Amino acid sequence: MSAGVVAVEFAVFLIVLIFVAILSSGSAWIARRRSRESLGFSPASPRAERAEAVLTEWLLAGYLSAEQYRRDMATLAAREADRHPPPAPFGP
Repeated sequence: MSAGVVAVEFAVFLIVLIFVAILSSGSAWIARRRSRESLGFSPASPRAERAEAVLTEWLLAGYLSAEQYRRDMATLAAREADRHPPPAPFGP
C-alpha cells in the first residue's frame, strides 16, 4: 500500500470515530435530559435539597443567569448570617 492510501484510510477512520463519539455523546445528553424531565425537575419544583445546591443546579442547567445566581447566593448568605451570626472574637 502506498502512503497516500494509508493516509486516506486513516482520515476516513478518524472521521467515523469522531462521528460515533458525537452520536454517543448526543444520545447520552438526550437520555439525561429526558430522565430529568421524567423525574419532574423544573425550576418551579425543586427537589428537597439545600438551597445552594438547587441554585447551582439551576445555574448549570441554564435556568439562571450568572448575575441571578450571584444575587440569590448573596441573599442566602445574608439570611444565614442573620440566623447564625459568626461568634465574636475574644478580645483583651
